[in-house]
Amino acid sequence: MTATRQPMAPEIAAAAADWIVRRDGDRMTAEDEQAFALWLAEPAHSDAVARLERIWELLDGEEDEPVAELPRQRVARGRTRAFGPHWSRWSGRGALASGAVAAALALVVGAAQDWPMRMRADHMTGIGERREVMLSDGSVVQLDSGSAIALDYTGSRRGVRLLAGAAMFNVAPDPARPFTVDAEGGSVTALGTAFAVRDEGGRATVTVTRHSVRVEGAGRAAVVGEGQRADFGRTALSGPLPAQGDAAAWTRGRLVVVDRPLGEVVAQIGRYRRGYVAVTGPAAAIRVSGVYDLDRPLAAFNSIEKSLGLSSLRLSDRFIILRR
Repeated sequence: MTATRQPMAPEIAAAAADWIVRRDGDRMTAEDEQAFALWLAEPAHSDAVARLERIWELLDGEEDEPVAELPRQRVARGRTRAFGPHWSRWSGRGALASGAVAAALALVVGAAQDWPMRMRADHMTGIGERREVMLSDGSVVQLDSGSAIALDYTGSRRGVRLLAGAAMFNVAPDPARPFTVDAEGGSVTALGTAFAVRDEGGRATVTVTRHSVRVEGAGRAAVVGEGQRADFGRTALSGPLPAQGDAAAWTRGRLVVVDRPLGEVVAQIGRYRRGYVAVTGPAAAIRVSGVYDLDRPLAAFNSIEKSLGLSSLRLSDRFIILRR
């Protein structure tokens, strides 16, 4: 039996792509070549390069094989540049090439439904979808793109578990039945309120837009008031801290950013688009502020690239790397 290959970690995939582009674009200095050799000494790194090179070969029409290997992130459409020797031969073949690339990349990034999540969830949204859900007690939940919740309502408690993504809660008053959202091993209990909770992977963040909540994490508790936020989870609780930007802006299709790293911002916008997107090198640390249209993520990526003077490497609208 053939062992199942594990998906590449996003940071390794991005670094491998960056090295390939620099190598194939004749942009390597002697110091770069030495650094690349040291980087390749790590088995996970050399494997990532080999797998990406195989993907380029498949995109160039060679023998078919399953390639659902890249981490699942989102991507933008825009102008193309030569992406190594294989992409340079595809770039002039018009609609046929574009369709073939898109089909191959659908395999690469994986578009399969998350059936284990679907089995656990009572309500969930697809990529790029937002949905409003009315609960049995009159509370309203707005689900962000790629989000899921499970309900646990009993006679004495109104429980919601955030399984993935983010949700905005407008809670109906009921002093006899506390309303609690569980996420990443911690919890948020409404104190007559509206608040947003986002699963960040390993921790969760709550931002309060009206009244206050009680947050529990790592065996401690804190009250977070209107205009404040807190990070929490099984092993940590920090806050309350001043809220950054407009935490509810995504419910209106906007992302409001105040002095955040570009890599983080691109990842957030990427939640609204299928495919793969990454920011590599020093560009990932650039601090940015702005308002981005989440219903037009491709336009947001194009605006970021142009306004910051970045370059991009693209395969159709399913694979994009931004760099300086």
